[in-house]
Amino acid sequence: MTTKVLQVLGYSTGGIARHVADIVRALDQSHGLAIDIAGPEDLPVELPKPLYPVTVPDGLSGHGRAVRSLARLIGASGYDVVHAHGLRAGIDAGLAGRKAEVMSIASVHNVLVPEIAGRARVILLGPTEGLVVRLNRRVLAPSEDIAKRLQQRASSVAGRIEVLHLGVGQPPGALRDPAEVRRELGVVGSTRLIVTVARLAPQKALHIMIKALSSLEDTVLVVVGDGPLEQELRAQADADRLSDRILWLGALPAAWDIVAAADVFVLSSHWEACSLAAQEAMALGVPVVATGVGGMPELITDGVSGRLVPPAEPVALARALKDTLDDPSRARAYVQAARLNLRHNFSTQQMIGRLRDIYLAAGRGR
Repeated sequence: MTTKVLQVLGYSTGGIARHVADIVRALDQSHGLAIDIAGPEDLPVELPKPLYPVTVPDGLSGHGRAVRSLARLIGASGYDVVHAHGLRAGIDAGLAGRKAEVMSIASVHNVLVPEIAGRARVILLGPTEGLVVRLNRRVLAPSEDIAKRLQQRASSVAGRIEVLHLGVGQPPGALRDPAEVRRELGVVGSTRLIVTVARLAPQKALHIMIKALSSLEDTVLVVVGDGPLEQELRAQADADRLSDRILWLGALPAAWDIVAAADVFVLSSHWEACSLAAQEAMALGVPVVATGVGGMPELITDGVSGRLVPPAEPVALARALKDTLDDPSRARAYVQAARLNLRHNFSTQQMIGRLRDIYLAAGRGR
């Protein structure tokens, strides 16, 4: 007997879509599972199979249309399980799953944080965090931090919530020589290279990173990503006379080579779950300096497997970067400890195995 699973995506800036692609590559047509994808057609990630075009709106309107489209798709194709990713997709797919009387699962990859969404928006939309738990039979959180937030929002059904850390797997086997990559970037001699992979949006607080860079000598920052704040951030770099030390590469389908060439990977975010980009850097053997927000303390122990600093403090960020750049032996120790934590607590094999078991149990329970 085949258990049919539909993955449902809203618009993704990359990380969630890559996660879904990994699930499909690992589980589709194996262990008695057949997995399809529904979502917007303009996702920035190459998927392993064509998707069913369904748009889950970002705003407040249009969700009824998405629910009806998903319910028709579920009914017509006979899915046993619907697994949605994100708050909006989780609500729409949860409603559609109820209409079609199938098992619905939601992975909540982000929550509403005042520093990012604004206090008024959190007050208005905060109840949706509890609603996604009540509408779905099982809710997966990629960090303890997210799980606790959801439990507070939906205490009466908190037993539905499970922490399932996401893993990034092994780096590609064939990476370009880091020295060659650095030469192409114009990073030569004793110049140090720090890299970030981040959407240029308020959550990532790249303005803090730029301020920190002004305190670091002989250091170049490479920014991989795009977003609505790009022009504002470029103007800040110009005003701070840092334009010649920041390379803006835009969004790239994969940045493994560039990250692997870095001396340090950095995140200055106001909030993160357990950053997949940071995990990729660790897997590549690059030490990570990040803000100690959200689920990042689950990924990094400060001074052991990397550095954590308070958010919105460029002086602290600059100091942690300098300490790591100036002490290669300490940086290597961070990498060793980080990789050990990845193997034990962020194993892709464990994540995929758990999802396989959830899907198969749901299919048998119909």
